[in-house]
Amino acid sequence: MSKTRTFATVAKGASYLALALNQMLKLATNGARIAIDSFADRKRYNIELIVQGATIETKENQSGTQLSRIVRIMGEVGVEQAIITDVQKDKSWLY
Repeated sequence: MSKTRTFATVAKGASYLALALNQMLKLATNGARIAIDSFADRKRYNIELIVQGATIETKENQSGTQLSRIVRIMGEVGVEQAIITDVQKDKSWLY
């Protein structure tokens, strides 16, 4: 094998390893968030952003921090109205 081919093979293996580590980190982050939210009983919100009577985007399962950030920047991006609803948690698995 030439040096170029060897280097390409090693680089490809390193990229697969980095991708696998990234996916494992995402899985751990999502699992931790779900576990903390189930015990901490933090509220989640669905947000519907409206411009000129038309819904331009719907954001689901947003935290209170994300909600406050969206409300803060609504005027800057031209959003005229937002419909905010609580997300009801299914805690049937606790009983």
